[in-house]
Amino acid sequence: MTEAPEAVVEYWDARARLGYDSQPGQDPARALWAERVGPLVSDVVGRGAEVLDSGCGTGFLARLFAADGHRLTGQDVSAGMLAVAAERGAAEGLGIRWELGQSDRPPRGPFDAVVSRNVLWTLPDARQAVSAWARLLRPGGLLLLTDARWDSTASSDAAAEERFRESYSDTAGQLPMGYDFAACRELVARAGLVDIADRTSVFDDVPYPSAPGFFVLTARAPRR
Repeated sequence: MTEAPEAVVEYWDARARLGYDSQPGQDPARALWAERVGPLVSDVVGRGAEVLDSGCGTGFLARLFAADGHRLTGQDVSAGMLAVAAERGAAEGLGIRWELGQSDRPPRGPFDAVVSRNVLWTLPDARQAVSAWARLLRPGGLLLLTDARWDSTASSDAAAEERFRESYSDTAGQLPMGYDFAACRELVARAGLVDIADRTSVFDDVPYPSAPGFFVLTARAPRR
């Protein structure tokens, strides 16, 4: 298992306090994601499910699903992101458990669902993370993943983009910098999950127009 480089962790720690949640794809889009993505979990595992949000950042999905009645654990490698997530979750009256750690070393399960939003592209070995998530799922449990091709996306924040390039300079060559549905499907299938489906059509318009290949994927753990 590869340790997250210190510069990368520091980058996300800093981003957490620099208007991260005010970006168009973050809190301003939360109601849309709750409407379109929320049912993909609740309709499968029911309400009150135990859900892990891996690579939770400031808790976008964790807060969304906790508000929908699920029991959430949010994990991230950035203590700065988790601090903001905990503040926002507490302000919203949500009882979410927050844990510091890497996606390929998730908290102890089992879980009814594992969700991860735009995280795969940051992982040197996404295969390890997906396999770890699959092992956490109860029989029939749900995995929900989203991502896109971020390598061709230019940030409107030039300073943030420069900080990103500096922080990732030593690891960028080791990172996929994005996934499309076909590549993610292969990872998920290798992890032994079934009923793999492309759910991108839940969005009428792509949430990230400048990032090609955006997808929403769901899969199930086999029923033993």
